Amino acid sequence: MIRVMLVDDEPLILEGLKHLIDWGQLGYEIVATARNGVEALEIAKYVSFDLLITDIKMPEKTGLELIAALNEREKTIKSIVLSGFQEFHFVKQGLTLGIENYLLKPINEKELISTLSHVKEKINHAFLKEESTLVLRDHSIWRWLVGKMGHTEFKQRMAFYPEVQWKFPLRIGLLKMEWDQQTEEELYRLQRTLEQENSAMTVVTPSGDLLFIWCGFERESDWGQERSRFQSVVTEAPIGQPFVFVHSEPISEIQCLYEVYREMEMKCELKLLLPERDHHMADQLTFKRESELIPPQMNITLEQDIFEHLANRHYQKVRKDLEHMLSESHCERNPIFLKSVLMEFFYRLKSQFIVQLPFDQYVQIVQQIVHVETTSEAMKMIDRCIDLLEDDHLQENEKNYSPIIQTVLQHIHQHFSQDLSLKTLGHSFHINPIYLGQLFQREVGCSFTKYLNQLRIDRAKKLLLNSYDRAGQIGKKVGYGDATYFYKQFKKYEAMTPTEWRKVHKHS
Repeated sequence: MIRVMLVDDEPLILEGLKHLIDWGQLGYEIVATARNGVEALEIAKYVSFDLLITDIKMPEKTGLELIAALNEREKTIKSIVLSGFQEFHFVKQGLTLGIENYLLKPINEKELISTLSHVKEKINHAFLKEESTLVLRDHSIWRWLVGKMGHTEFKQRMAFYPEVQWKFPLRIGLLKMEWDQQTEEELYRLQRTLEQENSAMTVVTPSGDLLFIWCGFERESDWGQERSRFQSVVTEAPIGQPFVFVHSEPISEIQCLYEVYREMEMKCELKLLLPERDHHMADQLTFKRESELIPPQMNITLEQDIFEHLANRHYQKVRKDLEHMLSESHCERNPIFLKSVLMEFFYRLKSQFIVQLPFDQYVQIVQQIVHVETTSEAMKMIDRCIDLLEDDHLQENEKNYSPIIQTVLQHIHQHFSQDLSLKTLGHSFHINPIYLGQLFQREVGCSFTKYLNQLRIDRAKKLLLNSYDRAGQIGKKVGYGDATYFYKQFKKYEAMTPTEWRKVHKHS
């Protein structure tokens, strides 16, 4: 919706304009009204709008003076003026200020609708042009930040944006919001507002968060002033829903960016999920390098080997390694360290293995981790997290399956890498293979062959993300004896080869 402010010193005209046409049907929303230019300028400090419709002659500040003042603040606001016949010399001045049109009083409904349609087209065109530029810029920055784009390619991309200056040390900040009701258009409007009003580059991430990048500010006093100013800008911005904001310490090396960004994401998510009284836990469980609560000799970094073992379903090996890590570190003397390891394990498992969790279960697991105090409690949480990998495919509609199909599905998930067919399953469970195939199709909603292939491809994707095995070896691990057939099936489901898929999704 295009946001409108109406300004007129005559209450009847102001009220009449609000009800003269169906604004919503035309794609407009009246977000503010004012009785004079001074009042309108004050409202503009707190309310964002795209189109101003104002009378010319008003006490204290005329409509033209209002337009001139707004143009100094925000060049993209469009303006329409209302005038009488005797005020035409003012209209000429308005044209020099870039007004879209002038409407004579009393307002003609058809002329107003025609003007609004023309303005809407101009606003949408300008918005799409600016948005596409920002999207390309933001996508490049984000891919570089998370390690999906090399520094040389990144520098080449940034050459198209000479206004972007990079200088280490830099700081990054993350603002995470609950965007259930908001549109993508509103998100990009917020991005433009914040980027115009503070010195940080403002980037929209693929998950709809706002990432801020500050260069310079080497002196702590300068950074303190900038942080205070930025917080004031955010407080006054039209965010309007629960949000959290965190920022990093100075970052001097490119290699640290991805880890710091990932920690900020975790910290923001924790603060959105936990009640405010537990927000201090989010501070303690993240940014571990800076924490005074965790001694430097305690290694809280989980090795990639752990996640490779998970991908290969070597769960006992994972349990053994984590139990050794926790006992060696004397975690019960330092519960914060214990919780940090658990939180790291849960978040990486959830993201790297693409585990889909109902929101209430997600919140429940986070809150349970926050209240873990002993190593034995921690190992129970690790077991629960590992179970998520096996339960992921069976959670949906499991209760609607008949006992025989539930048993068959469980067997498929445990033995998917073996030679499975309706014939071997029928023999194992003493069921006619043809009847089993019909029952499977009716209850599960797809054929046995399609289900098995999808399961194997999903397992292969987890191995591609979390192991260093070659694609052909992975195909054999998930049940495809013929590498060519594995490549063919993978491309059928994912529209790219396993190697291409790994390049696209690694480090995402």
